[in-house]
Amino acid sequence: MPAARKPLYAVAEAARQQRQTAVGVGLDWEDVPEQLPEAGRAEWQHLAVQHAAYPQRLRETDRAAVIAYCTWFAAFDAACRDIAERGTLVAGRSSADEARGSAGLVKNPSVAAMRDASQQLRYWARELGLTPDSRARQGLQIEQPEDDDPDGIWD
Repeated sequence: MPAARKPLYAVAEAARQQRQTAVGVGLDWEDVPEQLPEAGRAEWQHLAVQHAAYPQRLRETDRAAVIAYCTWFAAFDAACRDIAERGTLVAGRSSADEARGSAGLVKNPSVAAMRDASQQLRYWARELGLTPDSRARQGLQIEQPEDDDPDGIWD
């Protein structure tokens, strides 16, 4: 049985400001971490655009988690690019690989790197509320687009 939904209450502006101060300021998306690889920086910028309407959604205290997410995104991207370029099987480098047959082909190490990165991406995406399920579990409501047919004629 699903949990009962919590009712929404109007919060006085002063109380809202006090709560915001207590939990920290919104993440400064303009301060892109220098240590991020190119693909990680691109993902950081993508998140910045996606969260522009919700400046307090992620806080400065979440910075390390967002950096971790973007770093794993870059690792996933690099592995995907390597697999696209070289394929899932690559020439082995040792004599034992050649002795196995199959023209000395072995599984591309990027396949394992991509799998590991995807596991980390799923973890950090859940932690940061970047998936629909994690947003629902955190009680974040997704705003519905404004109804362009309020009288229901076209429904």
